[in-house]
Amino acid sequence: MSLFIFGALGLGIDGALLYVHRQMAQSAADAASQAGIMSIFDGTNATGANTFATGSPAASFTCTTTDARTPCVYARYNGFGGTADDTVAVSFPGSVTGASLSSVSVPAITVTVQRTVHGGFIQMLGLSTTTVKAKATAGIVGSVPASCIYTLDPSSSGAFSLSNGASVVSDCAVEVKSSSSSGGTITGGSSLTASAVHGKFSISNGGSSNPTPSGAASAVADPFVSLPAPTVASSCDSQHTNYSPGYGTWTLNPGTYCGGITIGNGATATFNAGTYVIKGGTLNLGGGATVTGSGVTFYLTGTNSTYGSVNISNGASITLTAPTSGTYMGILFFQDRSITSSVNATFAGGVALKLTGSMYFPTTAVSISNGASSDGYNLAIVAQRVSFTGGAHFTYDPTGTKTGLAIRTVALIE
Repeated sequence: MSLFIFGALGLGIDGALLYVHRQMAQSAADAASQAGIMSIFDGTNATGANTFATGSPAASFTCTTTDARTPCVYARYNGFGGTADDTVAVSFPGSVTGASLSSVSVPAITVTVQRTVHGGFIQMLGLSTTTVKAKATAGIVGSVPASCIYTLDPSSSGAFSLSNGASVVSDCAVEVKSSSSSGGTITGGSSLTASAVHGKFSISNGGSSNPTPSGAASAVADPFVSLPAPTVASSCDSQHTNYSPGYGTWTLNPGTYCGGITIGNGATATFNAGTYVIKGGTLNLGGGATVTGSGVTFYLTGTNSTYGSVNISNGASITLTAPTSGTYMGILFFQDRSITSSVNATFAGGVALKLTGSMYFPTTAVSISNGASSDGYNLAIVAQRVSFTGGAHFTYDPTGTKTGLAIRTVALIE
């Protein structure tokens, strides 16, 4: 009877102890996986003694008791991994439900924590050790905002405008930040149809909006404010200066182009994938040209006096698609934030636009007019001001990979 009583007492005490160890193990696994994925998200996982998960697929590893890699350190901070009784194993699943919208090669990290617990009273029943184990997976996750047209001007009238019979249809929302009572204007028989319209609007002369604008200035911030600018070469070679090849069939490669790029005169041009830096001058596509490019980003820079923005006009047929991964995922046009020029990005004159990606002009304007049309493609605009006198159809991108409009963060998944 005494043996039975001591056994029951040992089971109760040691069971409670094992439960505590199990809870501690789960906390350690959670903390280690979250710290590890945050390090990957921030890019600090590739520095000094902290280097890990730099390959694709990344190699699994088991922490030592003095390991300086982030998951190992945070497991020890939570009481696991400092002795031979503990095992902290780190692995990198290639595909995890919920880990998405990642611009890095490692979207998730799994940490498995294990401890050998030496029994107390329960040893009297022949159980000298017990193993407790916990596992956690953290990943880079994201959400996609419901909006695809943003005007960033804080106070001007007509920061967003439709006139002269323009018809704009958007499967996503319109955000007008201006505090002016006429921050958005719709006039001259123009119509706006969107999933939602946020801002202060003046609607007159046969204009219409469906739904009715919210009546309050949008509080949405610039979604690309933290996007780093591409590297700009200090000079250009002769082949990349005032580039204007004339009639013919041409293939262009990424690089820095000084003085702009002009494709016209019925030419056919293909832009290979990559980033094109337009350093002064204009990206000028027109004159009946046929232009295609997949996985391309155009960075528009220069000085205020040399900046020329984008001009697509005069019957051009343009099919351009932004990258779907990497730093400039979803970014088709990117204007240098230091530019304060009054030169607009213009799309005019019977242009057939097949554009997939975002137009990002944070301190300048975008104008779509005179028969230019963009119908049914995953296109977004983030600009200081936007005006339409031509039709456009904006299609929502639920993945965030085509327009880059994805809010990324880290979270526990499993």
